[in-house]
Amino acid sequence: MNQTIQIEQAVKDFIGAGDTNDIQLLDRVLHKDYQNVQDGFFDKPGLYQFSKKEYKRLVGEKTFGGVPRTITVHSIEEYGSHLAVVNVALESEALLFNSVIVVVRESSDWQILNNFPKIVGKE
Repeated sequence: MNQTIQIEQAVKDFIGAGDTNDIQLLDRVLHKDYQNVQDGFFDKPGLYQFSKKEYKRLVGEKTFGGVPRTITVHSIEEYGSHLAVVNVALESEALLFNSVIVVVRESSDWQILNNFPKIVGKE
C-alpha cells in the first residue's frame, strides 16, 4: 500500500473510531502526544485543547462522536516520509466539520498527531 493511501486510511480510521465510539481503534490510531485544538466547545466560547487521554474519555462518554459522518478528503500534503497534513470536510445530520489533521509515522504505522476542527451547526 502506498504512503498516500496509508495516510488517508489513518484519517478514516480516526474519524470512524469517533463515529462509532471505538476507543480501542482510537487508542491505536492516535499518537501518544495527540492534541485536539478547537475554538469553542459546543455552546462555550474559547480555545479548548484535549490530550489523547481526554479525547478518548470524551469519545468514550459519548460527549464526542457516536454519529456517522460523510468524509471528503480535500487534500493530502506529504512532507517527506514521516509527516503529512490532511484537509477534510465531514458532515453529520446536524454538524459540518472542516478539519486540518496532522498525521505522523514514527515506526511503521501512520498516527494522528493533531486535529484542528472547525465545527458549525447546519442551518
